Amino acid sequence: MDFSSILEDAKTTISNFKDKNSDWVVVIWWATATGKSRLSVELSEFFDMEVISSDSRQIFREMDIGTDKISKEIREKIPHHQIDIVDPDQTYTAWEWKDDVDKEVDDILSRWKFPFIVWWTGLYIDTIYKNFSMPECAPDYALRDELEKKEEKEPWYVHRELTKIDPEEAAKLHPNSTRYIIRALEIYYKTWKTKTEGYIQQPVRHPLLMLWLWRDKESTNQLINARIKEMFKAWLVDEVDWLLKKWYSPNLQSMQGIGYKEVVKYLQWEYNYDKMEELLKRDTHHLAKKQRTWFRRYIAEGIQAPKDWVTYKVRDL
Repeated sequence: MDFSSILEDAKTTISNFKDKNSDWVVVIWWATATGKSRLSVELSEFFDMEVISSDSRQIFREMDIGTDKISKEIREKIPHHQIDIVDPDQTYTAWEWKDDVDKEVDDILSRWKFPFIVWWTGLYIDTIYKNFSMPECAPDYALRDELEKKEEKEPWYVHRELTKIDPEEAAKLHPNSTRYIIRALEIYYKTWKTKTEGYIQQPVRHPLLMLWLWRDKESTNQLINARIKEMFKAWLVDEVDWLLKKWYSPNLQSMQGIGYKEVVKYLQWEYNYDKMEELLKRDTHHLAKKQRTWFRRYIAEGIQAPKDWVTYKVRDL
């Protein structure tokens, strides 16, 4: 299906949903590197919507090429939220994202416009779709630093600790998912409630259209490979080198993102250019696979136990 057909189909779906709801929110899913940004711009102009990014990497300032940010020229034309909000050496949790996005959605609706959330990070979308009741827990950087040092001395230490405290949450996380495990421990140590106890699903806050544009694995991977070529042409290596020269540590959360960690290894002479490109393609393909898995989980729930106030729509491409 060509882009114009996809656009018209999405317009029809959103129009039908809009006619039945007033304070509506659209969440659109389309696999990485397959045209979400272009589609979001076209739809936003047509419906007078404002875009909310759910990309956990585009939150970082100064990291543009590796995160495939939409251009500043377009952002000046169409309001985009949750982009360039923290520095690369800062952390930002899913709880903070939900809190900020809830306020942004209410503000956009109060101005008689409509929020358009572009799917990227499944965990962020979960906070909207499941509308978790979460204990307020501000980041404790001293605690995080202490746990990180213990993990460095004793690999998988934090996962073993979480297993003792919250085995249900620990079972969901790979022992190498240190950042997420430390956040779960932080919640417990600061609130004395486990993440499992504190994260309770509630009805969605506004009528929600979950629109999925499904593309097969083979064509998705071809588009990913083409985009990676373009990222290197756009000086991705220079961007990462510049960040390192600004003394941003390779161990930062931001620098561990796909597109940055591979280039760091190349700049540190651990990989040659071909190996760097090969690993970047591999890691991005794995990300797309993870996105498809998340997608299927939502679709299954939409069929077996649909949530109130949520409309599910899937379109094969």
